[in-house]
Amino acid sequence: MTTPSPNVVVPIGLSPYISPATLVAAPTGIDFSTIPALGSINFDPAANSAELWNMCARATSMADQYCSQLLRATTDVEVMRGPDYRVTVGPSAGGASPTPYWGNAGSNARLIMSRWPVLNVQSVKVSPNGVWPRSWQTLPTGYAEPELPPYGIYNSIAPTDDAYGGQAIIMAPGYVSWGLGRNGYVIQVTYQNGWPHCTLTANATAGSTTLAVSDTTGWANVNYESSYTGATGVIRDSGQQETTTCVSASTSAGPGTIYTSSATTYAHETGTVFTTLPAAVEQACILFCCAQALVRGSTSTSIHSIGGHAQSTNMDITALNTEAKCLLHPFKRTV
Repeated sequence: MTTPSPNVVVPIGLSPYISPATLVAAPTGIDFSTIPALGSINFDPAANSAELWNMCARATSMADQYCSQLLRATTDVEVMRGPDYRVTVGPSAGGASPTPYWGNAGSNARLIMSRWPVLNVQSVKVSPNGVWPRSWQTLPTGYAEPELPPYGIYNSIAPTDDAYGGQAIIMAPGYVSWGLGRNGYVIQVTYQNGWPHCTLTANATAGSTTLAVSDTTGWANVNYESSYTGATGVIRDSGQQETTTCVSASTSAGPGTIYTSSATTYAHETGTVFTTLPAAVEQACILFCCAQALVRGSTSTSIHSIGGHAQSTNMDITALNTEAKCLLHPFKRTV
């Protein structure tokens, strides 16, 4: 199991997509025990652990930067104006009902959000764009939904590894129309998107059905048909890795407690990653960390070819970063 140094405060809050334990266990050919370079000073476990966490955090930032969005699940309040390019009303949005002029009423509105995949819509407010201060009208519950709700495996509400999921929300007719002209309405949408991800903020014993975590966002959502609840994630703890499903959470976002459908098989230490993020994202972050390590002059492992001469992996900093970006490309924000 992951055993952080007692001298290191394990990061909570925005937990990196990988932990030092995941990084060190990966087949990279990099000796991470020599980071940071302390010259003649003896190895400092606390300094090493702290810097490895920093490297994981930098790799996470690089992944999010390349994708132009946070990949972890977040709750966002987005303000948009329409009808226009990102807010369409009429036959293109579907759901038209018979009216003399479809542009004035009777059709769904389709909202293209900034981040994806959209997990759920928590609330939508609409106001005429020319009214100040805003006169918000809140849509009733159930009057807005993800256009393409993500479908996970094993009855999980979390998106799968194949980067499937929608970026649009469909809103019921009668709230946004062409009656006030282009950009005649301002719309405020609160929604959740991304892959649920967190780290443990307290030790979990074997047989536990509760996990204290850094972020509960997205873990306890109900699926589109309301037939099951919760995301299935992986506790990435080296040789004691296991899968468990969230059935409820003490908070809708931020630090809290996750309640699982089954007891854990192993004990897990504070700082262990619990995530639904695709393995490709994890591998990209590992490659970003390897590129950081090579900056200080470390080389990858060399092996001997059959002919007897030294043979290197030839993965320099540029190649590592390029490979990481190739892995992340399917997860880029499209609008």
